Amino acid sequence: MRHTILITVFIIGFLSVLAQKTKHSSKANDYYIDNWTKNLNDLLKNDSNSLINDAKYNEDNLLAISEFHYEKYIGKINSDIEFKYNSRAGAILTNYISNGRKTAKILAYSSYLGKSFDKEIVSLDLPKALKYLPFALSAMNNMALGETGAAGLWQLRYSAARMVGLNIDSYVDERKNIDKSTKAALSEIKHLYSLYKDWDLALAAYSCGASIVNKSIRRANNQMNYDSIYHLLPEFGRDIVPSLTASIILHKYADSLGICNDNSSFAIATDTLEISKRLHFVQLNEVLGISLDTLHFLNPEYKHDIVPAVSELYMLLIPKGYLASFNKYEDSIYSYNDSVLFAISKPVILPPASKSRHYAKYEPEQIPDGSAIIYYTIKSGDNLGYISEWFDIKVRQIEDWNNIYDPRRIRAGKKLKIYVDKDKESYYKKLDTMSFSEKQKREGKTVAPKAKKVVEPLGKDWFYHTVKSGESPYVIAKKYDGVSPEDILRWNNITNARSIQIGQKLKIKKK
Repeated sequence: MRHTILITVFIIGFLSVLAQKTKHSSKANDYYIDNWTKNLNDLLKNDSNSLINDAKYNEDNLLAISEFHYEKYIGKINSDIEFKYNSRAGAILTNYISNGRKTAKILAYSSYLGKSFDKEIVSLDLPKALKYLPFALSAMNNMALGETGAAGLWQLRYSAARMVGLNIDSYVDERKNIDKSTKAALSEIKHLYSLYKDWDLALAAYSCGASIVNKSIRRANNQMNYDSIYHLLPEFGRDIVPSLTASIILHKYADSLGICNDNSSFAIATDTLEISKRLHFVQLNEVLGISLDTLHFLNPEYKHDIVPAVSELYMLLIPKGYLASFNKYEDSIYSYNDSVLFAISKPVILPPASKSRHYAKYEPEQIPDGSAIIYYTIKSGDNLGYISEWFDIKVRQIEDWNNIYDPRRIRAGKKLKIYVDKDKESYYKKLDTMSFSEKQKREGKTVAPKAKKVVEPLGKDWFYHTVKSGESPYVIAKKYDGVSPEDILRWNNITNARSIQIGQKLKIKKK
């Protein structure tokens, strides 16, 4: 009898421990909440974000609010997007609130940036609720990097950014430029809504990619409904709708929910420099005394603190009060310690190991067991985004394996070295002989026939703009009131913003 009791107690104790571990494991495996919280913590421990760290916080006690109370807020929200409260939105909102002090700080930052988001949203005739998306996607961390390589406040995917002409290479990532990424993200969302005519599906496609959403719809028996495909979406992208719902509730009812913040201003008065030579942030810091933290905050798109101006101009923001000193000491700034600061060797990224295999260390030119090197000849119309999708690798890997420092300058006829799994060597080798449409078909994508170019005689309402070095449709559009990058692309029958060339004449309609 005694042994029976002891065994029973042991089993109960074991099951209790197991239940606790299961509960803990379930919490630890919440992809969205874990990732959002990590972005939040990384942002606020980063010294370069001192303005956000210094935001004041009202020490009012947080309210213990049940999901029943959360639900009542959703009906009060007036939006062009119909939001539905569910338990997932409640769980995400609970996590926002549980980070009290930190959430309050980025809430103040979100409210500040939201004013500039509003202007772009209105110009594109989009729902104002979209201005809360960066809070939900990245916790306002402009350095956030997603599972698929999406980057910045808006978690822009590489392909979407390139379509609107953003520069992404080894030194620059304009997805981290707040103004440019906002324009690009909202343009992409508008395009996706025009395809799906459903905001939930458009947002899911923005997060995961249209091909994944389309595949999920087919697996759900062609049900064009976000709830039907939610569990079919990949973990990294399925929570965009409930997180946006939670984000809106938090912003609209922050005081009621116990998250209080002041109206902190994160503005820094600035001047814009046109940089024509390679420039390191340290040169500005040492010669002019501009804080590195301030330069990082104003110019987050420069990856290694280097403005890589060699054959084209780059823009750099500096605080007001330094412009005259820059002009006076310009030569000294560019030459300061340049031989040391620019003697940076790019780290070698080794080829990926095949799945289920482990390799010992090897030299860069050695081929690890289970892998093979194949060579792909770049064709006219190719870009690294397409090539990375065809070979199931990342753009960064192609750049590092082939010493590519500016992906915009790849040329047809150049051979790229690609490391692939040896088991699939023949599968990937075929890509070199396939047409563009055949390669896209492999990815489940169709290529629309090229539209016939419409020759439109220029009348009094039109004029030509000659493309200059460093100009993109976004840069050109800013020079003319009422003109958008999309207008320029449409008027000139351009489908890829990166294809415009210096000296090309673009039609512009007078507004």
